[in-house]
Amino acid sequence: MGSTHAMGGFVIWFALERAHLSPPLGIVVLVIGSLLPDIDHPHGTLRQVMDLPKFLAQPVNEILPHRGPTHTIWAGISFSLLTIGLAAWAGNSLLVTLGTGLAMLIGYGSHLVLDSLNPSGVKWLSPWKDSKLHGPIRTGSRGEEFFCYGLIVAFILAALWQY
Repeated sequence: MGSTHAMGGFVIWFALERAHLSPPLGIVVLVIGSLLPDIDHPHGTLRQVMDLPKFLAQPVNEILPHRGPTHTIWAGISFSLLTIGLAAWAGNSLLVTLGTGLAMLIGYGSHLVLDSLNPSGVKWLSPWKDSKLHGPIRTGSRGEEFFCYGLIVAFILAALWQY
């Protein structure tokens, strides 16, 4: 579910922000990164926002099967490098540029971790290694709902965190 992925990215960003480790656009990049892997799913949050015309949607569905190439660490690294390139092109300092790329990788990674909790799992290292990490929480289930509540509690704890 997009809301669980977005909440996971938001909780991570908030914890980084409380520790003064988030770049200026950290929340935007981290949450986009947490939603980006589901660009391969017709009901993925970012895919719905893009609203592809039907003549493009079908080829995209055939080229990018759900939990295929976009659900690998290689895609996360690629999008992070693209983010670094865009941040550098925009004239940001080296520290902000690298921080923004790291925010993308952390958000992307959080999505892969959460999808690894699902029985369908994720092939993190595909195509080099086809082993799949998977867990017991089904998408849209009561278990996912409780997990999302746990993320909300984690957010509250991060908000109360005194350092």
